[in-house]
Amino acid sequence: MSENVPASEQSRRQTMTSPMLKAMANPLRRRIVATLTAVESARATDLAQRLDVPANSLSFHLRVLAEAGIILEAPERARDKRDRVWKVLPGGLSVGSPKEPSAIEDALALKAYLGQEADDQIRQLKAVIAWGSDYATGSEPDARGLLNITSLMLNATETEALEEAVLEVLRQAKRASVAAAADGSERKLWNFSMVMAREDLPGLP
Repeated sequence: MSENVPASEQSRRQTMTSPMLKAMANPLRRRIVATLTAVESARATDLAQRLDVPANSLSFHLRVLAEAGIILEAPERARDKRDRVWKVLPGGLSVGSPKEPSAIEDALALKAYLGQEADDQIRQLKAVIAWGSDYATGSEPDARGLLNITSLMLNATETEALEEAVLEVLRQAKRASVAAAADGSERKLWNFSMVMAREDLPGLP
């Protein structure tokens, strides 16, 4: 399970530490990271305007994320030495896997973070479904969500190949969007979640 892999940063994903998990417990910080991931880099004033939060409050949360090692400054994108531009940690973050298990000392922090991510995903799914009923009947004309569901018979190798193929499509789309960011068209943040559940996953019927 991983998240927030910038298009132009293909470094190895870092397994989250306890300070990272605790920093991401705040919903605004998760929004900041999501936005930085989408735009690749931004200044505090730009983030404050996009997220509609006071600049001083946002600066505090940026410092917390930086101290946790989730974001870092991008001096190569700054106009001068006083200009502070932020970007997400290259490579993105992972909560761990059997090959690289989490070694955090606070198991509750991991459970709390995953619980918050689950709440975010459930809230997003409910919103898409509620919007979808209006879209299907024509009372909602704007395409504000997407929900595609299918089933495949795959072996382990094919599953890994499918994941990488989807991620590469996302990287290409992000690179194209970032490159065309100044074309004058309106862009909205789209949250993309890829969930694949094998039939023997505990909790499924």
